[in-house]
Amino acid sequence: MELILGRANVCVRPDPSCCVSVTTRVSDSPNPTSVRSTSASIDMAKPCDSPTSISRATIIRSFAARTTLTSSFCNYRPRRIPKVPKNCSAVLLIIDFFLRCDTLYVMNNCVSISYVSSSYLELTRTCHQGCGYCSFYRDDADLMTIDEIRMRVNNLSRRNATEVVFLSGEQPQEFPHIQIALHKAGFASFADYLLAACQIALEANVLPVLEVGYLDSFTWEKFSAAGCSARINLVSAALASNGEALEKSRGRNPSAGRACIEAVHAAMIPYSVGFIIGIGESEEERLNFIEETGRFCTADPWLQDIRLLPFQPTPGCAMRDRPPLPFAAIEKAVTALRKAFPVHHISVPPWLFYRFPELAESGLNDLAGVPVFTGDPTHPNFEIPCYETLKVRLEGHNIHLYERGTLSTTAALNRPEILDTLTHTRGLIERRNLSGLNLIDNDHCFVCGPRNNSGLHIPVNKSVEGHTCTFTWTPGPSYQGYAGIVHGGLLSTLLDESMAYAVMGADKKILAVTADMRVRFLRPAPVGVPLKFVATLVGQRKNLHFARASVILPEGSVLAEAEGRFAEIILNGASK
Repeated sequence: MELILGRANVCVRPDPSCCVSVTTRVSDSPNPTSVRSTSASIDMAKPCDSPTSISRATIIRSFAARTTLTSSFCNYRPRRIPKVPKNCSAVLLIIDFFLRCDTLYVMNNCVSISYVSSSYLELTRTCHQGCGYCSFYRDDADLMTIDEIRMRVNNLSRRNATEVVFLSGEQPQEFPHIQIALHKAGFASFADYLLAACQIALEANVLPVLEVGYLDSFTWEKFSAAGCSARINLVSAALASNGEALEKSRGRNPSAGRACIEAVHAAMIPYSVGFIIGIGESEEERLNFIEETGRFCTADPWLQDIRLLPFQPTPGCAMRDRPPLPFAAIEKAVTALRKAFPVHHISVPPWLFYRFPELAESGLNDLAGVPVFTGDPTHPNFEIPCYETLKVRLEGHNIHLYERGTLSTTAALNRPEILDTLTHTRGLIERRNLSGLNLIDNDHCFVCGPRNNSGLHIPVNKSVEGHTCTFTWTPGPSYQGYAGIVHGGLLSTLLDESMAYAVMGADKKILAVTADMRVRFLRPAPVGVPLKFVATLVGQRKNLHFARASVILPEGSVLAEAEGRFAEIILNGASK
């Protein structure tokens, strides 16, 4: 049976008595930018009694695990080619493939969906484009300073983010106030500024991703050794007529997006492609463009994943009155993406499309970067779902959710400048996947989260010395149970919070969750009076920590006492 890396399937089973032979052939093309086609033949001496159907996606994943894809696309040259023994390379790869049949079958049939713990950092909203579907750009937005970038990236690193997306408008250096800001910071160009941001991210063990619009080939070449990856968002049609989405945009069309892909590839930078849909293109234009783009770059070893970006109206954009696409149109687009990119992660942002679990049958197998730490600055009115919400929604459709890394291909992973960061992020991902918990501080904690509009906004993290936490809070009438008396459940919440911070300590080297807790209410807590909460760590047994806390009036009377046990989750990890 001959397996061509196309639509054909092959039936295999892990039987050592099977005789396996592999041959490859490469068809040369006169076009220097065309992708070489590869085929392999597998002969089974023994028929399969219980075959497992494995599509070409799993074949390529198995081979890519130990080899580097070779392509003449844009004169690609791999930086490092893993060595495989000459006498048994093909047989070992096929045997390894057989032994992983069950796992690969599960992956290929979309019973699992992956995601990336991501974050956004808004460098500037200044942009020379005026896309009608976007409300992000501004003409007078300031440029974030390098010191602030370092502070925020380090904060994301402490909270166990694995990637940071540096977001900015396109070509902001064309505006005088950005040029002045760059000059004051000591940068000759916006590209040098981005290089410094990427270096800060790598030093903090966070993978940098650039979403900065279309850059020219000379600029992209500067990032070839920066350890970053890029996001390139494409449009399906020009749409430059009066009243259309790209009427006020300069050079934003399908051919410009293709040129940007070529430039990124020539610079050997990993990238992901986003398809912006629902902005006025016809369904035929949308599906044809997806197919053409697939033929253009599906075999590119620098392509990491595919993102479908359905338009959603946001306040301030010119197209805010345009309705979003219906489910059927999104489903057709996902199906087209799966056909055009059969071996890549296909994703839809879950905060922009609520019915994403239903797309798994059409080929959705990924959620890409979910910015749980920072939210999405381009769609600030859309709440980012947390891990537990995504997990429960997918489990309702019998789909398993797991975390993956930003990079997936051998070409992207074999870069020496990111080896330390990759080791760190892989450790975080492995611990989170094995623990079954994904405890992420996205600044929405009810007690201390600054981004929670309904929270108490108590700066508990600034009230810890050693393993003692002390803070004062004055409750208002909104927090009462009986008239003039603070609700006991709220006191329990604050006692729990204070003990948790006492366990984690000032250096916050561990992450702990409440195992059990006991509260004794001694006297009613009055409304409008400052209440002092004091908690301290009193003991530890293996990964179990013990703490005590009290609520005290200004004159020293104790209103309530609590004891708690806290289970340590991640060693040497980050917390709030």
